[in-house]
Amino acid sequence: MSIYEDYLMLLSPPETVKHEVARYKKASAKLIGNFKSMDSPAHISVQHLERQKPFMADKNLELMEQALNTMPPVLLHMDGFAHFTHLHNRMTIYATIRPTPAADKWFNTLKKKLRIKKNIVPHITVVRDIPEKDFDTLWPHFRHKKLVEPFWVKELTILKRDTLDAFAKWNKFKVLEFKNMTGPGYTRDELELLKAGDPDQINLFI
Repeated sequence: MSIYEDYLMLLSPPETVKHEVARYKKASAKLIGNFKSMDSPAHISVQHLERQKPFMADKNLELMEQALNTMPPVLLHMDGFAHFTHLHNRMTIYATIRPTPAADKWFNTLKKKLRIKKNIVPHITVVRDIPEKDFDTLWPHFRHKKLVEPFWVKELTILKRDTLDAFAKWNKFKVLEFKNMTGPGYTRDELELLKAGDPDQINLFI
């Protein structure tokens, strides 16, 4: 067993969303070459815990699962692209998640369940931590693109890796479901989308 482990908690969009984001990553790589997030599947980061004693296999994980099982799935809407500015004029391009009262309330509940103190700004990274000159090349291709379809998130995924192993890769550790379906407050059409599942969640990028 590892002495210390890193944990990453994230929300995964449907496969159709992952496919479209991957398509934008590949198109970006053709213009600027390889970049840090090029091979990372589309996801929404929730919490990153570094250098933890391996605690996820005990009662803490069981309590976390019970807490998240009481939450409903969440309906999110992708709504165009934006960018972060880092130190030393480095940039990150991401797909935005439209703020809605329902989504904001849901993320606040998630923070309480996971005891997260920092603010969560949900987004899906496309091109991470690139030089300004590469950003200037890519941004004209992103700035007017629109994303027009909603999608449901039904579970939280926990990844882990060995902190002290410089070559360690993230491995899926646990998937915790949002199981509360007793009136999450969505419209009939939105709930039909939830029942339909991934096959209908297509053509996000136009």
